[in-house]
Amino acid sequence: MKQRLVVCAALLAANVTYADQGNVAEIVVEPNQAIVQVNGIVCSFCAYGAEKNLAKLSFLDDSQFGDDGVLIDIQSHRITLAFQPDQEFDLTQVYDAIQKGGYDPVAFYVNVYGQVRKDGDRYLLTSSDSGQVFEIVGAAAGQLVDRGFINVQGHVDVGPVKTFKVGQPIAVVLASDASS
Repeated sequence: MKQRLVVCAALLAANVTYADQGNVAEIVVEPNQAIVQVNGIVCSFCAYGAEKNLAKLSFLDDSQFGDDGVLIDIQSHRITLAFQPDQEFDLTQVYDAIQKGGYDPVAFYVNVYGQVRKDGDRYLLTSSDSGQVFEIVGAAAGQLVDRGFINVQGHVDVGPVKTFKVGQPIAVVLASDASS
């Protein structure tokens, strides 16, 4: 156990140096996947607890990423999750599984496919595969209405994830609006 902690500490120091150099990998999210930016994942030994907890989630596609639907990249401190296309995913469960593994999620990135419609003052995208509903947020959201089936990429703020309720639309900030 001591040896494992020493290895993790050494890798943490190496990765902090790497991060300080400004080396940030571009985030590209494939359909039916999400990427979670996580604080503190620095070695595969340390990440095992988070992967084990995430692999238990029923909506993950266990035919991908080593038969558990979870891919951890310790260089970028990101976890990629593959979702079963015909099932809704629960970001609250993802958040809880990562925290139970000893880490803090800082951002979720998603790629969702469906049609955007206006509902009052909100823009909602319903996934064509799972039926899950997402609220599209950003200056360009209105431009997505009536464009047929489209892929929408963006990020989900971590704060509200802790309080999501089943069936509640997940607010996705468009990637094109991330800098505004």
